[in-house]
Amino acid sequence: MKKDFAVIFDLDGTLLNTDLLIRKSFEHVFHHYKPDYQISEEEHLSFLGPALKETFSRYFPEDMIDELIDYYRDYNHQHHQTYVTIYPHIQETLKILKEKGYPLAVVTTKYRHAALIGLDLFALTPYFDMILGMDDVENVKPHPEGILKVMQSLGCQKGLYIGDNVTDMKAGQNAGIYCAGVKWTPKGYQAMQDLHPDLMIDDMLEIIEFIERKNEE
Repeated sequence: MKKDFAVIFDLDGTLLNTDLLIRKSFEHVFHHYKPDYQISEEEHLSFLGPALKETFSRYFPEDMIDELIDYYRDYNHQHHQTYVTIYPHIQETLKILKEKGYPLAVVTTKYRHAALIGLDLFALTPYFDMILGMDDVENVKPHPEGILKVMQSLGCQKGLYIGDNVTDMKAGQNAGIYCAGVKWTPKGYQAMQDLHPDLMIDDMLEIIEFIERKNEE
């Protein structure tokens, strides 16, 4: 029986560990377009989360952004298999939630095509009722548009958004649903914790008990 509680996930840093892929992709771009520039560790961490346009705009003129994004994506899409891994217990968690009848979705700042490359790599795509990329919305996170679209399409009044970034917590809160932050982000989770999410987790399986409890309320 379908539940009236949507479980919505961010992708990068939440379901899939794409940190190394993102690092290599940015290095590829900078090596070509800014060969003398050395990216600091702090800068690499700042690249995790924001949309590409926002990040590249800090370093390059506006008229170059589309070209840079294309160059980034061409490399990124070709190297998923080399650099992307899946976090522990993701498939197990999705399987349990699916069997219990919870609608599942992904809302990411990646283009949907790129999201599907990663999800397909680990056979996760069939678990999800909806997958929304940045090309499916007018406004990216922390704007709640993507989450609200999912809630409306799935016909759910309650939901949980799980992410690894401050923008994820704000998007969930702006959408008026529960939000959970993952503690495995390399950026640290203090900034997320400062926003007082409903849950902070060390393992994805921890969301199940929370969802079951809130679904019954």
